[in-house]
Amino acid sequence: MLRGKDNSDFGWDEHRQMVVAEDAMWNSYISSYKETGQFRHRNFYYYDQLSFIYAKDRAIGKDAQTTTDIVEKIDVEDVSNTKNPKEG
Repeated sequence: MLRGKDNSDFGWDEHRQMVVAEDAMWNSYISSYKETGQFRHRNFYYYDQLSFIYAKDRAIGKDAQTTTDIVEKIDVEDVSNTKNPKEG
């Protein structure tokens, strides 16, 4: 909401640690994105810290991987690198 296209009417209330906008803007946005209604009155106490950690250097595109993808790959490599006890 804060960084999306055509969302300049949304702002950040540093004191309350929440996304703010005029009621008309919230209503319009929620009508298009129903799942965002839960964030209208929610505080995000660690938004600044999480934004600092996650907002930069994020991979996108066809080769991007989630942490789950990476852990699964490591597990597969560990299994394939483990010596079979029968091989001696």
